[in-house]
Amino acid sequence: MRASRIHRRGPQSIEANMTPLIDLAFLLIVFFVLVSQVTGAEHVDLSLPRAGADATGRPGDAKRVVVNVVPGRDGGAVAYRLGRREFAAGTDGLRELVSALAQAMKGEPGIEVNVRADRATAYAWVRPAMDAVSDALAESGIDRDRARVRLMVMPEGTSGG
Repeated sequence: MRASRIHRRGPQSIEANMTPLIDLAFLLIVFFVLVSQVTGAEHVDLSLPRAGADATGRPGDAKRVVVNVVPGRDGGAVAYRLGRREFAAGTDGLRELVSALAQAMKGEPGIEVNVRADRATAYAWVRPAMDAVSDALAESGIDRDRARVRLMVMPEGTSGG
């Protein structure tokens, strides 16, 4: 019986052909050298103006104030809060709230007003805050089309600060 040709060859060695790998490495080096020269040619040293403090806001960050309806017992309201100032829930407090809002609107005509209330607070206590925003808008003399008011209702038990 005769042995097959496959078995007569003996052990084979595996060799890696490095030529394509070296070609690829040189192509990448040439590419990065050319690209770095192109970007260097486009770079020009400029003395850019510095932005003022008022112009440093991010686009979409509108100036806004928040009027919180401080919840009381049985769906009532204890007070209205604008920033850190608190106004009584009566007519005198609402007049002061209107004045404070009008002053803020005069200072920043495109201001956005958010009215926040607890879900358990009755609408009869939220309505005066919304009316105060409307009255402040009229007192400030700003065009009603530029006003932006949002009513935000918070879940029960969430503190509105």
